[in-house]
Amino acid sequence: MPRPPRPSRHAVALAALTCAALAALAACGDNGGADPDAAAPDADVAPAFRTPVDLPDDQLALRALQILGADVDGAESACVPCHSLSESKLREWGEYTSDALAGCLTDLAVSSQASALAMIDCVKNRSAVSGTKFATPALGFWAAGAGRDWWAYTFARAYPEDGAAQWATFQSQVKMPPGGLPALPDDDYDVVAEWFVRGQPLLDEMLDETPPPGQCDALITPSVGAHLDAIATTGWRASNVASGLLMYGCAGAAGPRDCLTDETDAASTGFGASWAVSGHGVLRVLHEVTYASAYWTRSSADGRFVGHGRYTSPNAAIIDLQADRVIPVDASYDPGFFPDNSGFVMQGGARNVCAMSVLTAGPASISMTEAGCADLGEVGLYQHVGALPGGGDYFAVDGPFVSDDGGHFVTHGDPSANFAQNSGASLTPMVFDGTTFQARIPVAVSTPYEGDAVLSPSAGLLISRVSGPSGEQNGFTMRALNYAPQGNSYQITAQVAARYCYSGGKPAFSYDEEWLVFHHYLEDTDADAQELGFADRNDPGFAGYRTSGASNIYLMSLRTGQRVRITNMAPNQYALYPHFRSDGWIYFIVRDGGRNREDVVASDAALVAEGL
Repeated sequence: MPRPPRPSRHAVALAALTCAALAALAACGDNGGADPDAAAPDADVAPAFRTPVDLPDDQLALRALQILGADVDGAESACVPCHSLSESKLREWGEYTSDALAGCLTDLAVSSQASALAMIDCVKNRSAVSGTKFATPALGFWAAGAGRDWWAYTFARAYPEDGAAQWATFQSQVKMPPGGLPALPDDDYDVVAEWFVRGQPLLDEMLDETPPPGQCDALITPSVGAHLDAIATTGWRASNVASGLLMYGCAGAAGPRDCLTDETDAASTGFGASWAVSGHGVLRVLHEVTYASAYWTRSSADGRFVGHGRYTSPNAAIIDLQADRVIPVDASYDPGFFPDNSGFVMQGGARNVCAMSVLTAGPASISMTEAGCADLGEVGLYQHVGALPGGGDYFAVDGPFVSDDGGHFVTHGDPSANFAQNSGASLTPMVFDGTTFQARIPVAVSTPYEGDAVLSPSAGLLISRVSGPSGEQNGFTMRALNYAPQGNSYQITAQVAARYCYSGGKPAFSYDEEWLVFHHYLEDTDADAQELGFADRNDPGFAGYRTSGASNIYLMSLRTGQRVRITNMAPNQYALYPHFRSDGWIYFIVRDGGRNREDVVASDAALVAEGL
């Protein structure tokens, strides 16, 4: 399954390793983690990895799809709303699952310490940052059993001195489903496992999906221009200027383009001399990241703080550019900052939203349990945030997503877009009482065949990646959102306002909502080769990209749909996760495999395009 970390699954009691025997290792029942001080289980026989299920294929397939939450009668909710369970998505999970079983989990009897270590190391080495951290794609569905007795036994066998602690780390990085969501009961786990082991029989027949759109038809309705004209004076870029929000690196600057002049010009460095595209502004290197970041990078409205997950403990960090220091955060990934600079969201911690005062107090670290933090359990993974201008409520959107942590390895092509016909986004209203945020009742919005939803800063626009044939992306669809208060929540309507026929990763809006930025991984195609100035994909100059991959940042006008490439990365250099700060500067991260280094970089390309 597509990303680490995942929450716990229910540990089982088996005859070979009873709950009594496990008690020293971890509590029986709903096992959310192991006791790091516990001893290894005293058992000579490994617990069963799974229990075979004797059901005919038709009954097995229906029950497995119901448990997972696919679009069948009687569907439950084990894997939604995080995942849109289309046929192509389930096929992808099937590949992960079978590859893990055939390639790593080759001695289910755990016949020796060496065998146990070999299986564990195999899983880690197949993860995104090889040998550094476990990742769910290396396990597929088996990540759902990370809390089961077989894994407890295997870690105890592999690590006699600290097996329980090692197992706890493993669970924290791969176990599913997220947060405090209920674990799969043992019987359900075995049913789904049996279905995957048999090769997902009758998947096509059971889902019988209507094919996704076959082509992208570009569309920009008049409502887009009307929204942008209105937001020019009422949106968050204008509001933050009016409120005097101090932007990082702008002391004494006459205008936004005069900011960040004290930061290193990438053109003056040996590694970034060719990154900028002529005519599209300057690139500034803001911070050298001394660890491997995980998933997307986002910054605060004032540009001072930059957050992301990371592959070292603790699993997240926020960089204070002003103080030039890294603040460890006891969370996992998915940072998001509110457009008025009032707070931030980060998933995987004890709580998932905090007031900005938690950061500006200058903490040595953040536990996500501070007085200014709150638990918004309603907000799922891969969320994005916005706020209604003029003192309105805050919002978070979440829904089906496809993980994107490229550049740690050779990455050819954008993330798949295998979203189902019944996909939808969830919008959670929030209020800020001056100290903490409190959630209201979430509202569902139907977005067929779409996922990776992003909310504009004003919460007035919603853009999603669209599924096409074979799970390939079929452009972006943008909807205009209208809000009507209703009790403790809202009635929300979402009308299609535009379709933009490009492929790319999860995008981000500018604070004046005139622009969209996204990254695009180079594909081994003539079109991508020609985009970089080569004759075709067989041009010798393109050979390095075919071997090592790369990704670039694109800036697109929402009014016209025209896009421009604003970076020129070399092979094995990945410019990723672009986003705006309030004044129009674009931040992104560069993962440079050749130098084994990451950098936070800023671009003024949008300001240049605006003629500022």
